[in-house]
Amino acid sequence: MGESRRKQSSGQYSNRSKSGESLSPHKKTLIGIANGIIIIAALTALFMMNDKADMDYPDLAQVQAGDTPEDFDVNNQPVLGDLNAPIQIVEFSDYKCPYCKIWTEEVFPKLKTEYIDTGKANFVYVDMAFLAPDSVLAALAGETLYQMNPEYFWKYHELMTERQGDKDKQWATYSFITNLVKEEMPEVPLEQFKSDLKSEKYIKNVKRDLDIADKQGVNGTPTIFVNGVKFEDPTFETLKAFIDENAK
Repeated sequence: MGESRRKQSSGQYSNRSKSGESLSPHKKTLIGIANGIIIIAALTALFMMNDKADMDYPDLAQVQAGDTPEDFDVNNQPVLGDLNAPIQIVEFSDYKCPYCKIWTEEVFPKLKTEYIDTGKANFVYVDMAFLAPDSVLAALAGETLYQMNPEYFWKYHELMTERQGDKDKQWATYSFITNLVKEEMPEVPLEQFKSDLKSEKYIKNVKRDLDIADKQGVNGTPTIFVNGVKFEDPTFETLKAFIDENAK
């Protein structure tokens, strides 16, 4: 399936000529085109300035999250299924990881149907925002929605996976995320979400998850743990064989 690995990582135009003579239609056309180019250039510069402001991402290097839990800090993570189920499946994931998208769309539904929905297992999601600056913002948005309502998180998780952009481009911007929530999640109190996201209210939670990943020896995404056993190439067949053996 693959895995995203962590790196050890001045004048103005006039309608008159200098001699005071009227300009020919041809010259007027050229001047009109030139003025149009100037306007387009100005709008482009304005757009780029706004886009640059939009790309002011949180810096986890400046965040202190306190002591790192020894376990996965399950009580503070999004969970699907029965917490008392005998099998615990934990995923470390980055919203920009293309292999996470494949795993979520191809492997996870099978696990959900066979084990989570039947009460045999629960599923815990842990952010590992390491691929790019906008990975951190995407994780922070998910954490913010989770704190507002866990159901918001799972819908956001599905939408972000479905609409994942190019890993090498900064697509998970503030405007992308807030527009996504506005258009696809009308149940979310948008102004509260935007305010909490901009203030980085839950940034320590995102940093704590990354610290947990470090403590658990996670070097790439997706990494899956089943009852504490780590799988770095988590196909459905591999996980199923392990779960069935240990559920006996």
